[in-house]
Amino acid sequence: MVATVRRVQAKGRAAVDPAALADVLKVLARHNPGLSKTALEATGKVMAVVSAAASRLSIEQQRRVAGRDNELARAVEAVVEGLAIGVGRKLMELPIEKPVEISQGSGLASAVDLDEGRRRLAEFATPVRLEDWAGPVAGPGDIERIFGTKRSTLHEWQKRGAVIGLLKGERKHVFPLAQFVDGRPVEGMPQVTRIIGQPRVAWQWLTQTKPSLGEKPLDALRNGRLDEVLDAASRDFG
Repeated sequence: MVATVRRVQAKGRAAVDPAALADVLKVLARHNPGLSKTALEATGKVMAVVSAAASRLSIEQQRRVAGRDNELARAVEAVVEGLAIGVGRKLMELPIEKPVEISQGSGLASAVDLDEGRRRLAEFATPVRLEDWAGPVAGPGDIERIFGTKRSTLHEWQKRGAVIGLLKGERKHVFPLAQFVDGRPVEGMPQVTRIIGQPRVAWQWLTQTKPSLGEKPLDALRNGRLDEVLDAASRDFG
């Protein structure tokens, strides 16, 4: 890029013409669309200053400089880096006008015993039935009666992650009915459960609206948006 820079004498040195600087910035912006405004202005000023300095040289001197562009690049880089370090040091050396105020928080409250801790926790914790957050569920016997699915088949589906079984009580598993379509698991369930791992977490994630999908992941699976659901699950749990 070649920019015409008019020299303006100011206190015995060459100053950059604002019009020339504007031309440099336009060319930079056109060829570097991703450059931030701050970086654009800083780079433009450096290029304009170098151009102004070069314009003061004789034709023969300009030829010699142009023939040693690698050395010129290293010299300009060293000068710019030195100036940047100098500015940083000056900022660090600025005096603090006011003394630093030292403050202290109120600290932790006094400890309570275990029974009191449980009592306070119970005031915030509200027992919720599994059906209240998981939706309608059914045990293996009901699944067989509703869909005609044998218990052995249901067990195999659960083993492969094709259906989600939620523990109710100590050992009994129940199955949310929303994951079945015409008596079969929703397509894509094994891939989703493989990514998420924990059945409860997986079901909660599947049944809560996901902004990136615009609907619940379970509904997105029903609508054939398997790849989008897997991408969302990988972002959240991968």
